[in-house]
Amino acid sequence: MKKKIATVLFIGMAAIQLTACIAFTCKEQGCDETDIYEDGYCKYHYGINAGEEALKDIINNWGN
Repeated sequence: MKKKIATVLFIGMAAIQLTACIAFTCKEQGCDETDIYEDGYCKYHYGINAGEEALKDIINNWGN
């Protein structure tokens, strides 16, 4: 019985350690920043993508 409990505890601890080692990084290819801001991007790449979207909206709605 003690072996079963020890085995379950060992497997549980191994699973916790594996999930703790997974670090989420920026969605931008080549960026290894782990401080995620919004939408899966780091603060720098979020600003770039938000600026591009705003510029596209302005251009597309210019004549309306």
